[in-house]
Amino acid sequence: MRLSLSNLAWPAEREAEAFRLLSDLGVTGVEVAPTRLGPWESLTRPVLADYRSRIEAHGLCISSLQAILFGRNNLQLLQDQAAFDAMAEHVRVVAGMAETLGAQAMVFGSPRNRDAGTLSAKQAWDIGRERWRVLGQIAHESGTMIGIEPVPACYGGAYLAAWRDVLRMVQDVDHPGVAVHLDTGCVRLGGDSIAEAVREAAPWLAHFHLAERDLGAFDSPEMEHAAAARALAEVGYAHWLAIEMREQPDDPLSAVATAVAFAKGTYGAAAG
Repeated sequence: MRLSLSNLAWPAEREAEAFRLLSDLGVTGVEVAPTRLGPWESLTRPVLADYRSRIEAHGLCISSLQAILFGRNNLQLLQDQAAFDAMAEHVRVVAGMAETLGAQAMVFGSPRNRDAGTLSAKQAWDIGRERWRVLGQIAHESGTMIGIEPVPACYGGAYLAAWRDVLRMVQDVDHPGVAVHLDTGCVRLGGDSIAEAVREAAPWLAHFHLAERDLGAFDSPEMEHAAAARALAEVGYAHWLAIEMREQPDDPLSAVATAVAFAKGTYGAAAG
């Protein structure tokens, strides 16, 4: 397993400093929220290639993308065909970004973009299954994959809010471009055991977030990290472990160092 850290954790103007710190701390990857680099329309291939070069100059690589639908609430998985077609086109663009950056996974959280509205549970399931396949194929064609994240009610989730539902959907979709993504915060705040989720979802688990409530800092972690680490080691998890943390206002890079130290100390056996 390799350790990466989200670029949500530092201000853009301290990017080079953050990259140096990650390299010094033994982190090997960066998870990218694209709009932290600029507005969607500004993220051209040359801009992304330059960003990748700056990261690689520090011995890092780009592990994954997150917030892939940020600011695009009109794009809808389960609503009318036009709204889904627009989503599919956006995902095609983002998958192209992932290919340029070398990202192996794209995390699909975005509860507002998967609102079932007035659909029955069966309608939402059947429509979702077919549309996840479409999105998975788009991702697969660009050499990446979509990790469906269970998003609990406290974060606005309703459709596929629990990890068991995500796992069942991934199994039903049965496409190499669609996998399970788990998050320590999302699973625990949804009232479930992260260790059980890891063990049950292991064959379909392709990405993992180490996160606290509301993407908070790791100075006093509350989530079930030790249990998660044991389960990941038991199942032989071999993909990225990404620390997801928002920028801490007082001293963001000190918070980064604390988070990395915690991750390496707690998940060391899993990380190998």
